[in-house]
Formats: sequence, structure tokens, C-alpha cells
Amino acid sequence: MSQSFPVLKLPRLALDEILITMRPFELIQFSMTSSKARVILKYLLRASVNFKYRLIVNISNKPNITVMGSDTYFGCILTSDKSESEKTEYFEGPDGLKADRIWMYSDNVIMDWMKLFKIVTELFNFQRHAVTLCLDAFPDQNKTFIDLIRSQLSFAHFFEFDGKIVADQDVEYALKNIIVTEYLDFKCELSNNFQLKVTNNLEKITVTNGNWLNYNQLIQLKASGLEIKGSKITNVELNAFLISWMQSECHQDLSHLEIQVNDPETRDVILDLPHEIIDNDVIREGRTVKNEIIRMRGGIDIKRNDGATGTIYLIMNGDQLMFNMIVFAFFI
Repeated sequence: MSQSFPVLKLPRLALDEILITMRPFELIQFSMTSSKARVILKYLLRASVNFKYRLIVNISNKPNITVMGSDTYFGCILTSDKSESEKTEYFEGPDGLKADRIWMYSDNVIMDWMKLFKIVTELFNFQRHAVTLCLDAFPDQNKTFIDLIRSQLSFAHFFEFDGKIVADQDVEYALKNIIVTEYLDFKCELSNNFQLKVTNNLEKITVTNGNWLNYNQLIQLKASGLEIKGSKITNVELNAFLISWMQSECHQDLSHLEIQVNDPETRDVILDLPHEIIDNDVIREGRTVKNEIIRMRGGIDIKRNDGATGTIYLIMNGDQLMFNMIVFAFFI
């Protein structure tokens, strides 16, 4: 065609039919052609029940944004490496997933990523939000990133902190300003003085480097699932935690606990409480407190005073002994 096609002059129904065939990358590009195109797209994407997307934000050395639909995947990576300029990937999976990934060169990846983030969050009506903040990628800009996320998203379902620098203040600032509704993941370094303050009950909290997590912090964690590594929780303290749980004094919503055993030689200290060892040949089906049915072999049972059962396994993970407990409402 020697002339451009006036697509915005099409009747509204015809224009909508064209737009709904576009993949996320094409929709974003189309929105950047004019303010009118952006207004039309914003209305279409937010009004149609057929457009259901998830947002994945990753603020790292190459900050990126991913938009996922039921059968589409679009990832845009900002890079300062000219050799990666306009690099693209596209593939279709066996399940019909159509995946695009592009690399966009930028002299200022922070500013251009922030512009892209604003465009994407204004266009799409996301069902779920996931954020990963690498605290050591742009340490001087962490609060700027947090403020931007807060201005565009009312909450995040998942928030992960990563990095090798101690950044207590940035983590505290993020948790104070962004509501996390389901899952907190700490893969970052924190000082021994860090105090985690979470006011709402979460689905899960994962701590990889838990040097900062003491017994008082453990008691106050508000999540149904806890996975903790690298903490200084002693076997005596873990025993005290279990006794408090059995007496319904803490964590009544707990569904799963995984924590390292710091002193395998004194692991009997953990089970210095009423318990029952189940023969390893016995296979049982139980309904968890999250209403899931799970088959279990053997284990060690402890009882809460309301009848709930915690089934415990002590399992080697490499050279580390791990304490695992799954809570059942009842066994079938």
C-alpha cells in the first residue's frame, strides 16, 4: 500500500474487531501513535471482560515489564547495551501460548522504563500484579520506583525483594507505602535490627536470608504459609512456637511451616511435647485448612486444642535438616 490506512476513522465496531486481534506488544505500540489511539485503547481494554491480563514487574539491571494473558505473553526489557538493541524473540507454545519478548535500547533505562510502566498500567486492567525489586540494581532510585508503583497500583499480590546490599530503609518504605495482599518474598540482605511490620494476613512469606528473624518476629509473622531459611531460631524456640500453636495462642491460620533446624543433634528438643509417630507404611488423606486434599505417608502428628492436626516431617535438604509441618483440618 502506497498510502497509510486511516484506521482511527473506521466505525467503532470495526475498529474494536481489529484491536482485539492484536497481541499486547502491538496494543502498546498502537497506543503510542497518538493520544486519541491511547484513549480508544484504554476504554476498550478496561471495558471488555474478555481482556484478562497479569502484570509482572522486575526492576533489575535490565528493568523489564511482562504482560500475560490467557494465551499471550509479552515481555519488554530495557537495556543500555547497544548490541541488544531491537533484539526480539517470538514463539508459540504447544498449549497455544503466543510469546513475544523484545529488548529496547535506552540511554536512560530508568526514565524509559518508568514511562513504559505508566503506559502499560494506564492501558490494561490487570487482574494480578507481581513486583520484584532488586535493591542493588539502582540503589539511589529505589524510593522513586516505590513511589511510582504506589501511584499506579493500589496494591500488589506478590512482592519480592532481591539483592546483596543491606537496604532496611528501602524495604520498610516499600511495605509502608505498597499494600501486599498475598505473598512476600525476601531474597535480600537485611540487618539484624530489621523489624518486619505486616498488618494484614498474607498467603505466604518466604525468607531466604533470615539472620534478622528472631523468635519474637516469628510469633508476629502474619501468613498462612511460612518458609524460613538462615534464621537463628533455636530448637528450644521452635518447640515453644509449636506449644503456642497447639494452645491456639498464635498462628491459627497456619497451613504450612518450613524452617531449618539449626542443631540436628538436639532435634528431640523440638518434639518435647505431646506427639504421635505415624508408621511410615501408613498412607492417609487429609483435608488441609485451605480445603485441599493431600495424601500423606507417615509423619509425626501434634494436635491443636481445637482438633486441627499438624503433621511434621524432618527432611534433609542437601546438608541442611529442614522442619516441615502441614496443618490438616481433619483426616478423611
